[in-house]
Amino acid sequence: MVPAAATAEESTDTAQYVTVGQRRLAYATYGDPTGRPVLFCHGTPGSRLLGRLLDAPATERGIRVIAPDRPGIGDSDGAAVGIDDWPDDAAALLSHLDADRAGVLGFSGGAPYALACHRLAAVESVTLVSGAGPPGVGETGRAQRAMGALARHVPWLCSPLVRLQRWALARRDPDAALDLVAQRPPETEALSTDEVARLVKADVLAATARGPSAVVRELGLLAEPWPVDLRDVSVPVTVFQGRRDRNVAPETGAALARRLPEATLERVDSDHLGSLCVAAGRALRGPTPV
Repeated sequence: MVPAAATAEESTDTAQYVTVGQRRLAYATYGDPTGRPVLFCHGTPGSRLLGRLLDAPATERGIRVIAPDRPGIGDSDGAAVGIDDWPDDAAALLSHLDADRAGVLGFSGGAPYALACHRLAAVESVTLVSGAGPPGVGETGRAQRAMGALARHVPWLCSPLVRLQRWALARRDPDAALDLVAQRPPETEALSTDEVARLVKADVLAATARGPSAVVRELGLLAEPWPVDLRDVSVPVTVFQGRRDRNVAPETGAALARRLPEATLERVDSDHLGSLCVAAGRALRGPTPV
C-alpha cells in the first residue's frame, strides 16, 4: 500500500531519492498520491520527467505514477546497471514507498526494463506502450537501429553524437525535440502541444545531464540480445502499439504479444509519443489482476 502521509505536493518533477547500495536513485511521483502504484519506465533517451505526461490521467483514475531516473540518467547516480539488474533498483524504490503491489508501464526503450520487473513479487501486471522489441522481434526505426549498432560496437563513437544531439536540441525550439518522437501534434487530456514539446525537450536534455555514457550504455543494451526471455514473463501484459509509429515499427507490438505467454495487443491510431498520450488512461489501469 501507499503511506497515508502522502500528499498532493509530492506530485512534482523535483527529484526525491532512495538509496540503493552506495548510490542514490532519483524519482518523481505524479497523479493521485494515495492511488494504486504504477512504476513508469522511461524511454531511451528519457527521464523521470516524462511522467508528467501521465499526471492528469493518473489523477483522474486514482493511480500514483512512480517515475525513476535509471542510473546515470537525470538526477540518479551513475552505475553499470543492466536490464537484468534493474529489478533490484525497482524493488528498492517500491519498498521505500511501501508499495507491496504495483503495475509497471514501460514506454519505448523502457520496455525491457518493465518486462524484467515481472519477477518481482510486488508486480501484478506490465503494460508496454510503443515498446521496443529485442533483436529479431519487430523492428525499430532506421535512426534508432544505427545508434544502437554504434552504441553496441563502437560506443566511443556514439558518445560524441549523443553530445552533439544534446547541444543542438538545447539551442533549438522545443518542437525539434518533439519531432524526434511524434509526426503529429500529440493530443493530451491536460497539456497543450507547446507544453508537451517543452516537456519532451526537458526530458531528452535530462537524460544526458550527467553526460552521454548512461544513454549510450542503454542504447547498446537495447541492441543486443536481452536477458529477459519473453516466454518466461509470468504476469499479464498489455501491449499498446501505434499504427503510425515510425520509431518502433507497428508490427513490433504484434510480435511482442505473440511471444509473451499472457498478452493482449491494443492498436492505437497514433504515432510513437502520441500512443502514450492517447492510451494513457487505459495503459495506467493495466490488466485486471487475477
